[in-house]
Amino acid sequence: MKKIATTLVLISSVIFGFSQNIVLMDEDHTVISNTTIDISVDSSTNTVKEILVKNAGSIADTIKVVRTIYSIDGDDQTQFCWGGLCYLPATSVSNLTTVIAPGDTIDFLEDGFHAIFNSGTSCVTRSVHYKFYNIHNFSDSTGITLRYLCSTGVNELTKVGGNISSGYPNPANSVVSFKYDLKEFSEKGEIKFYNMLGKSVKEVILTDKQGVTKINVMDMDAGIYFYSFIVDDKIISTKKMVISRED
Repeated sequence: MKKIATTLVLISSVIFGFSQNIVLMDEDHTVISNTTIDISVDSSTNTVKEILVKNAGSIADTIKVVRTIYSIDGDDQTQFCWGGLCYLPATSVSNLTTVIAPGDTIDFLEDGFHAIFNSGTSCVTRSVHYKFYNIHNFSDSTGITLRYLCSTGVNELTKVGGNISSGYPNPANSVVSFKYDLKEFSEKGEIKFYNMLGKSVKEVILTDKQGVTKINVMDMDAGIYFYSFIVDDKIISTKKMVISRED
């Protein structure tokens, strides 16, 4: 009987020890756990990346974040927000935790995760890793590497990617316009709109390499939205847009 009890304890420990319930998702709810995301940055400007964090398990997770800087220059600056607090650039471990109920997803508006990066004037490729872990079960963890690629002056983005203007007018009423340019070797571009819950509500395929696209937003309710410029399935930039309706 003692041997059976010991065996059950060991089995339970193995199952608990290797459970991985934390799931990281992009704004369109694409799973990006344990991947590398390329992000285009401009010299001396802040670039913000939001990541959704889901608890796919059956019990609540209490999650902290750890930052590991793989490559950075003295001129660069990186920081992150979690648990309702944005930490100073020198901080690599979140002091606060966020409790996520079973099946719930925390977005950046609910004390969720933001990564902030400023390349300074150096503007070369940098990589920063973020690990999310359950403080009650250290094996329940996952991570994401953010690789920042300068949009000017480096080889990585000279022939792929693209550029897009901010949407105008903003706030928009019935139509919003974007001026865009896909680079030489880019194959496809699109603009996706998301509501405040991170749900995709509209998708527009860009049929030309460059130009101005005018998008009818009359089918979208008044409110705050985010839109992403996506080239070859990689998010180049994400910005905020407001839709208003005149009385």
